[in-house]
This record gives sequence, C-alpha cells and structure tokens, in this order.
Amino acid sequence: MGSGGRYEAYEVDLWGRLAALLPSAEDSENFRDCRETGQQEAGLWILLQRLLEHRVPISDRTRAEIEMLAEQWGERLARHDEIIACVRDSDEEGSIRLLPDDRSTPVDPAQAGMRDSILTGLLVVPWLECLRCARVLARVHAQEPWGDLRYLASHYVVWHHTAPDDEHEIFDDHDLHSAFELLLSCE
Repeated sequence: MGSGGRYEAYEVDLWGRLAALLPSAEDSENFRDCRETGQQEAGLWILLQRLLEHRVPISDRTRAEIEMLAEQWGERLARHDEIIACVRDSDEEGSIRLLPDDRSTPVDPAQAGMRDSILTGLLVVPWLECLRCARVLARVHAQEPWGDLRYLASHYVVWHHTAPDDEHEIFDDHDLHSAFELLLSCE
C-alpha cells in the first residue's frame, strides 16, 4: 500500500477513534458525516466543541493527532487554542505530545543544525515531540514581510532537537502524514 493508501487508512481509523470520544451517538454520526461529505473543517469544529462542552478527557497523543489533522485541513491556527484547552487524560502514559507554545518558538534552521539549502530563509517551528526518543516534528514556514509566519507550512522536518547536529529528514508540505509516521516510528 502506497503512502497515500496508508494515509487514507490512518485517517479513516483516526476519525473513527475520535468519533468514539464524542458524548452522543448523534454527535459521532454528525462528525463522521462531515468527513464523508468533504466537510472536514466542520467536523473538527463539532469535535472540539463537544470535547470542550462535555469536558471529555483526551490523551496527549490524541491531542497531537487532532492538531495534525487540523494542520492537514488548514484549520490548525483556528483550532489550536481549543485543542490545547481540551481536558487532559491523567491516566494516559505519554508517548507523543504537542509542545507547549513557549517551546514552539521559530528558529533559524542553521541554529538548529540544519544546513540544507532548501531551508534557507525559512523558520523552523518545533511542534510535536516523541517523549520516548526526543525527536520533534516541526513545521517550516516562510516569514511574511511584516514579520508573521506564512499561514501554511512549506515543509515539515523531523529531528532530535536535543542534538541539533544529528540527522534530520525534510518532508514537502503535502507529506505531513509521512513526517508524523516517522515521528511515531520509535513506538
């Protein structure tokens, strides 16, 4: 199965797991229907509103997966605060987590030990972290003339942020799932 087929299977499974978190059968059905009808953005809104309203606890990994899904559908900025506001499942053993905003400061790739010419002039924003191997999945953004980061990432990179000169792997903007798979590969 190619990476597109793997991603499709993963996304179907993820939407099913997320639907199971919702407090009512009607909410679950509405959430799944959004994916089936190509309204993923509305589905993410429904999911987060219900998780927050009903204070449904979610694991750090689920929070990271929702954030990744929101990124995939162009909703990360709109949904980020809601995602981090979800109640944390205190029984969960952490394997992957969304980095706190204070650890997600954009850095020059050269400062992070990445000297690839494809990253020149861009900024690396640490984003998701594997707690087992300390690898980080980062978004790579261009900077707008007025100083803000461009809305959509131009690349993704996975690297050991604690050992910046270590190897890293760069993924194109359309290959977020492969970057996420690599982050999870130590499990």
